[in-house]
Amino acid sequence: MQGFIVGNFKDHFREGIEQLSQWVKEGKLKYKETIIEGFDQLPEAFLGLFSGKNIGKMVVKV
Repeated sequence: MQGFIVGNFKDHFREGIEQLSQWVKEGKLKYKETIIEGFDQLPEAFLGLFSGKNIGKMVVKV
């Protein structure tokens, strides 16, 4: 396994977004996210980031 810096591939961003979008549509790429409802829950969501209460991306839906 080898890491990389995303910025080194900025010339390929459009191509990457198109391919990743296609894989999501086809079900080949799956993701998880935590959605919190309500602007008033913003502090709780923010603190949850530091305690591991989220799975994947943390989203606050207002």
